[in-house]
Amino acid sequence: MNRRYFRYVVFHYAKNFLILLLGLSLAVVLIDFLQHASKLHGGINQKVLYMYYTWEEMLALIYPLVILFALAWTQINFINRNIFVAFFSFGYSRREMFRPFFFSALAIYLFFSVLQMTDFAYGRDNAKAILNHDENRLRVNDLFFKYNDSFVFVKQLDPLEKLLKDVMIFKIGNHRVVRIISFPSAAYKEGCWVAKRVVIRNKRYDEKGEMTGFRTEKKDHMKLLEEYRPQVIRQIYQGKALTLKDGLQAWRLLYRQGLDTNKVKATIYNKIIMPVFSLALLTVIFFRTPPYRRFIRKERIWVYSLGSTMLVWALLFALYRLGINGVVDPDFGQLVPIFVMVAYAGILYRKERLGGVTT
Repeated sequence: MNRRYFRYVVFHYAKNFLILLLGLSLAVVLIDFLQHASKLHGGINQKVLYMYYTWEEMLALIYPLVILFALAWTQINFINRNIFVAFFSFGYSRREMFRPFFFSALAIYLFFSVLQMTDFAYGRDNAKAILNHDENRLRVNDLFFKYNDSFVFVKQLDPLEKLLKDVMIFKIGNHRVVRIISFPSAAYKEGCWVAKRVVIRNKRYDEKGEMTGFRTEKKDHMKLLEEYRPQVIRQIYQGKALTLKDGLQAWRLLYRQGLDTNKVKATIYNKIIMPVFSLALLTVIFFRTPPYRRFIRKERIWVYSLGSTMLVWALLFALYRLGINGVVDPDFGQLVPIFVMVAYAGILYRKERLGGVTT
């Protein structure tokens, strides 16, 4: 493929994408700020931070839509100016004309997927914390969770300092508590929690199964709760956002513990799998739209492109919410629709290669 042609298409598509992304996201941020301005106290820095975090949330939410909106805008512009006809006259096929759009959209998708591995994923939570004046938003109180054959109670978790405070671990055997481990604090180091001043009480039972007393041990240091990273604990048990890295680790941890993973899976699929619909729909819209001006009306293209995009996005978002609430299995509700769309897009692409009619 001619590099000059590739750069020409990528330039126009990227320009339209940035204009739409910034315009739509900033418009939503401004409307949101005007609605909540009376609740935002403090200096101008708090308001700027609130707008910035809200903007991060909007970018992650709408970028799959903008990928398709930018395609519709660029495609209509090219059709009206007979640019596609000019490309045909130079010997380019529709598949070759499609590749710059696809690779541009793929690069955008990969870029935002990488951002989901960073603190960019916490935009919504940070914005809500500022709005609700929650100065201790990082701390989590009164946690109770399962760890292997034990149950753990934590009075307070401080993810920033990586500290657990006032912890009790109840080890279960034969459907009863056989050991209680307690300590005032523990620090997270090298993949596990290092507790100090640990007190271990082993229960004694007679032959009839009745408790006869305790055998107490004391240790200065003890390693516990492997793989329970501070952010993972906070995000799972407080219902906050997850980065992609934390989400994958949380899913693996819950799976090993035999706990329900639907909520975490739905979150991971929403970050990585759901935006793939934009790449599939990009293929469908491109090959289902005639490249000749005399065969189309731009109003119909706008309605067809924007309508199908919003309908599919709304359906997938609804399935995500049902998955995160445990109503629908995320493997079925989120993976299957994306697989069907990708398969249909692949069929259209193959038909074009074989000379089939896709318009």
